[in-house]
Amino acid sequence: MTDHNTTVSTRNLWLAAGSGLLLGLAIVCFWPELASWWPEDLPRIYSTLYFLIGMGQTSIDTLPLAMYGKLLVAGFVLAFLHPGYSKIPLVAWMLHNQPSARQFFDWIVRSWILQGGFFVIVFWRIGFTQNLSHEVLLRFVAAFNYVCYFATLVLGVLLVRDALCWRKSAEGPRSNIRLPLIFALSFYMPSQIVWLLLGAREHDLILTGWLLFVPTMIGVLLARLATGGIACLLHQWLGEARCQKGWRYFALFNGMAVLVMVTNTFIRILLSLLQ
Repeated sequence: MTDHNTTVSTRNLWLAAGSGLLLGLAIVCFWPELASWWPEDLPRIYSTLYFLIGMGQTSIDTLPLAMYGKLLVAGFVLAFLHPGYSKIPLVAWMLHNQPSARQFFDWIVRSWILQGGFFVIVFWRIGFTQNLSHEVLLRFVAAFNYVCYFATLVLGVLLVRDALCWRKSAEGPRSNIRLPLIFALSFYMPSQIVWLLLGAREHDLILTGWLLFVPTMIGVLLARLATGGIACLLHQWLGEARCQKGWRYFALFNGMAVLVMVTNTFIRILLSLLQ
């Protein structure tokens, strides 16, 4: 079967699937050790507030400006180094649907705005969340993350399905994975940022917590934009012809890696619920 006069190689499909599977397994097996790395002079986001309390710096006037810069870098590191936190899904969207650069970065920013808005909805002490306990707030966080994980699962399934349905149509129509990608990016609530805001509520330092939240989220946005830039450069380097020729292989490779990671996440969630 051909697509744009290009033979779809079963051997290359197996190679793409195997490579994606190995990448996913490598991330699942070795990422916990890699994630423990952190620059020596860079504060972990969740411990920043407790550090400032210990130093007696909890008012706006006493917060050191350097702390905002460090938190911006920390947010960037948190988002940029995590392989499953936007990186592979964003690259997959660029290679699979090949959106314009403007549309690509526009939706990255929109997803970031939605994510920040969800943090505000859950942790801003107004309305129904004002008197909720930490345990209830953590359940809200878990629910948001479950949406993220499910959307990521859908994204991986769509990629693999499109890659393996090449026998049914010479044209090989592709699913638009933008919607599950935006859900995955928007609903994800990193634990480090969650514990920062919970600590601010616990010590009644709400304003301070949000002041620390802002540079962290700016760092997250910069990490996503940097990932988007890498995806655009990869697309440009491969060229339009090679992307059209090899999109099935890219889809299967990225889809298998995503499915391995999200399956591992669901297994860990299930085991924690059973214990």
